[in-house]
Amino acid sequence: MRVAAVIDLAGEDLQPLELYVDDRYLAVIGAWPGTVKLMVYDVSDREKPRKVREAEVEGAYLSSRKIGSALYLVANRPVYQALLQRQGPGGTPEPSAPRYRDSALGGRLVAVPYGEIRYFPGSPDPNYLVIAGLDLDRPEQPLHLSTYLSAGQTIYASQENLYVAVTRYGQGEAPFAEGRPRATLRWDPGQGADASTVVYRFALGGGRVGYRARGEVPGVILNQFSMDEYDGHLRIATTVGDVWGSGARASRNNLYVLDQDMRVIGRIEDIAPGERIYSARFMGDRAYMVTFKRVDPLFVLDLKDPRQPRILGKLKIPGYSDYLHPYDENHIIGFGKDTIEAPPDTPWGKDAAVAFYQGLKVALFDVTDPTRPVELFKEVIGDRGTDSDLLHNHKALLFSREKGLLAFPVTLREIRRPDGAAGQAAPSKMEYGQFTFQGLYVYRLDLANGFQLRGRITHMTPEDYPKAGYEGGGERRVERGLYIGDTLYTLSRGMIQAHDLGDLREKGRLALPPGPDVKPMPVP
Repeated sequence: MRVAAVIDLAGEDLQPLELYVDDRYLAVIGAWPGTVKLMVYDVSDREKPRKVREAEVEGAYLSSRKIGSALYLVANRPVYQALLQRQGPGGTPEPSAPRYRDSALGGRLVAVPYGEIRYFPGSPDPNYLVIAGLDLDRPEQPLHLSTYLSAGQTIYASQENLYVAVTRYGQGEAPFAEGRPRATLRWDPGQGADASTVVYRFALGGGRVGYRARGEVPGVILNQFSMDEYDGHLRIATTVGDVWGSGARASRNNLYVLDQDMRVIGRIEDIAPGERIYSARFMGDRAYMVTFKRVDPLFVLDLKDPRQPRILGKLKIPGYSDYLHPYDENHIIGFGKDTIEAPPDTPWGKDAAVAFYQGLKVALFDVTDPTRPVELFKEVIGDRGTDSDLLHNHKALLFSREKGLLAFPVTLREIRRPDGAAGQAAPSKMEYGQFTFQGLYVYRLDLANGFQLRGRITHMTPEDYPKAGYEGGGERRVERGLYIGDTLYTLSRGMIQAHDLGDLREKGRLALPPGPDVKPMPVP
């Protein structure tokens, strides 16, 4: 391995958050407190990257998407209620609206005119939602900015639409669906919340954004995988109530189908009372939902008729899945934790509906017969405390069905005691393991043999382990795996290693310099 070129992001005073790359452009999205920055480099000559565009928007980074040559950036910018106007040079009042700069406009810092800011009636958030669009194939065109008085929390994008979801709490009325009574929303922090999710739909095209419709459904969503667009309909999965509540306050789970005007046209409600959604995945005209409190029900839902969705089948097994990933149209992989019910001799007891998570669990589900889903294979890694970035960030997964490749980073914790040692009690299932490994687990996965561990790759040395903290790894903590041709690369903040994809033997390594200390920028 060799370094073809270095782009000095330390000189840009930002923390990189997202990278988008194709044959010609590298787009880097980074941030410092109060500002999101976009830089575009021409990397058609890999040894001489050249910056061709730079833009900056006030706000906190929420998310971004690249669709074709168009790049969309979403940020939240607080409304400074105590500072209606800023003081410019010489004490001149300046607008406190969001500001931005764009190299295509000369790089001057300008404020969004108040006349170009829209608002959503009934939105109580003291916040600006800023959506910036840029067409990389048209570098001469200025940044297209859409600004709204509202907030964004979760983003989902299709090829044609951007959906921004916001949780709404408090007293108020919300028209959840045509032909149904308006519902009153109440918020009691001590007992959990009756909440709704407001979703705004924006049309996308060529780096431009246009607001189209607003909808609202009961409950809160988990993450971006709780939303999906298919055949012109938005499907959304929510949880209502409190998982520890009772009666009307008990949790329950729902799935809604909305049309392009964001009106609810189909629904399934009151799924798995007393549990909450841990993961959801939409695949064509089906949806998969995992709920959990003590056991893990996997629900298979039929969405062929958007006006009459229905539950086809379910499977109850120990554990839960935080993330679901398609293997093919009839198989799905679940990543989460194994669990046990609370032992009867503990304060929680068996009747308290309490479960304790154990090691990392990976399972392959067969949904060929959707009325009878089956857990074909499962793999449990480590003991209580074992974790993976994959459970919190789906981008940590490396999967190729064609290559039979499944890989993800693991922070391994194991309970280690001498077998038969005098005075040593048997390990408790509630006991946390000791940190013993951090790195990439590499599996071969197929439908005949399931999960076969091929090897583990770490960047840590034997001397690193005794010095490691609870998380383990530090700068040598493997965060990603990727392959190019027949080479498997593992990446930590301190190193890149190359391994043969066939036998996993090491082919080379490259130490990386320490990352820059980002200097905070005061909020204006």
